[in-house]
Amino acid sequence: MEEKLHKLFKRVVSKELLKEDYAVYIEPAESPMERLWWGPYRPDVLGIISKKSLFKVALAECETTPTRNRIMAKAAKIKQTLTLQKRLNERHVICPLLIIPPMKLGRINCSPIRSFWEIWIVNRRGMIVHKIPSKANQ
Repeated sequence: MEEKLHKLFKRVVSKELLKEDYAVYIEPAESPMERLWWGPYRPDVLGIISKKSLFKVALAECETTPTRNRIMAKAAKIKQTLTLQKRLNERHVICPLLIIPPMKLGRINCSPIRSFWEIWIVNRRGMIVHKIPSKANQ
């Protein structure tokens, strides 16, 4: 059942990012761009907007049974391994997205997680119930 929910989450995130004009990649083994790379990390869904004055990256992690330790470990891995080659006169934005089912926020609702991740709550029908911005973006 978790496998089906995980696939549903990836589909929902992909559709939402496409609506926002991202180029979307599902579980990319490697970065599709030379100026963005990571080590032993692979996002569930990667979204990229690359324009003349803006480079925006969305890294989505779909967690059907989130735990604080797992989410904190993923955040640490992203911070340690994600590298972006910046360009002059370009605004760059990295947006880590955490996708979870309803009723699971209480398990991960702590300041370090909320400061790093934007959290999307998605139900089993594939609807985004709520988007909670990271505290860093408030």
